[in-house]
Amino acid sequence: MEALLNLTATTKRTIFAIAACAVFHSFSAQAQTAEKDTTVERLKVRTSFAKTYFGIDAFTTTGGTTQYLTPNGLQSVNFGGTTSPRILLGGTHFWGHADFYVAIPVTQFGKKIPAELANVSYSEGVETGARFFPWAIAEGKLRPFVGIGFKGFSFAQISNEPNKTYTTVPSVAKTTFPFQAGAVYATKKMLFQAGLNYQRHTSFQYPLSRTQYGALDVSPWSFNIGLSYWINTNGGLASKYGEKYMKMGVKKLQARNRLNCWYVGIGPSSSFEISKSEYVKDKYPFLKQESPGSLIPDIAAGRYFHKVDANVGISYRKLGYGMSGYGVHLNYDRRSYTFETYKFLGDYHGFVPYVGPTLAYEDLRFTDTDNGVSKSFEAKKVALGVIFGWDIRISRSETWLLRTNLRYTPNLHLKAEGKKVMFDQMEFNFIQFVWMVGRRQAWK
Repeated sequence: MEALLNLTATTKRTIFAIAACAVFHSFSAQAQTAEKDTTVERLKVRTSFAKTYFGIDAFTTTGGTTQYLTPNGLQSVNFGGTTSPRILLGGTHFWGHADFYVAIPVTQFGKKIPAELANVSYSEGVETGARFFPWAIAEGKLRPFVGIGFKGFSFAQISNEPNKTYTTVPSVAKTTFPFQAGAVYATKKMLFQAGLNYQRHTSFQYPLSRTQYGALDVSPWSFNIGLSYWINTNGGLASKYGEKYMKMGVKKLQARNRLNCWYVGIGPSSSFEISKSEYVKDKYPFLKQESPGSLIPDIAAGRYFHKVDANVGISYRKLGYGMSGYGVHLNYDRRSYTFETYKFLGDYHGFVPYVGPTLAYEDLRFTDTDNGVSKSFEAKKVALGVIFGWDIRISRSETWLLRTNLRYTPNLHLKAEGKKVMFDQMEFNFIQFVWMVGRRQAWK
């Protein structure tokens, strides 16, 4: 129970307040019935609230300037930008006034290595973002947007000294939050998008050795252009046929006791660093600019309770990541077995937010290898956290739906030589596919 004791009083009060609000809501507001979701008028509103898309884009960076060591001291050199094709998965919400998306890089083209260096690696990782449209996306219309994203970027360089490889030099790896502006053009089947991105904080110190640093300045500008295909997940439900079909389904679920049901969910979850590790900052300051994170499968299962509109379930995530440089290798391993319960807080035309507490059994492991000498540390503990997010659902009688969730476990850490190694990353699962077990059979 060490994690419970380590939670600050403020964190405890915050989580308690969130849980209390959820409980109060369940008693103060009667849960919306599935039948109310199934008139033609409501189905038209709900099916147009969100639209899913799948596509590709090309993301281009514009390089920067770094420094390297010479017998005469530090010298500066420019490095060029690259272009990365990315897979896009997202959805417009609020009837075309917002767009939430994930962009996954596939490869990289156009890298040019300056003659002064043996190699340069500059890449930007999986991006999750939100765009907002003053005028709603509409077929045949050009619509401007502003937005913000978050993603990781990493930079490493190899000097022309012999026996230098990427396994012996560190990376500067950061989580960034670029601002965006651009425009989209929609047709009946496709969505064309172009944007310009600006990152405010772009100056860093690159470690040229364990004790020496050079200035690294990354260009704040990047841009992207892409196209996506609309995915019809509604199946013509906004019609008299849809109304009849949904009402018949509700009656069948009621008759066969499937409004309450089990669910199984799976989707990709990314994590990013919240707190720096005291152990790393004190012992290996040349690695403190790395921001460890990972992209992992998020597997969940549980029980949905229709009357109170709430879930009780479990989830499992295995996070593994590391950092290295100049003979040091640090490896993190976290296995989280989590019990979670959360209450849905109203229903805004199919956008259904939720929040609740989590209680996890955490298996934490950390390995420090310095020039071949390894030290391992581990801790097993119970930790209190919070889960929040939203569902996109046409009605409460669906056989499947899409869910977004974020998890955070404050102050999660283990002790290595008396100093904290932090594992309190924010986990963000943008799109999780949730299957409502047994409902499809009940509809037949």
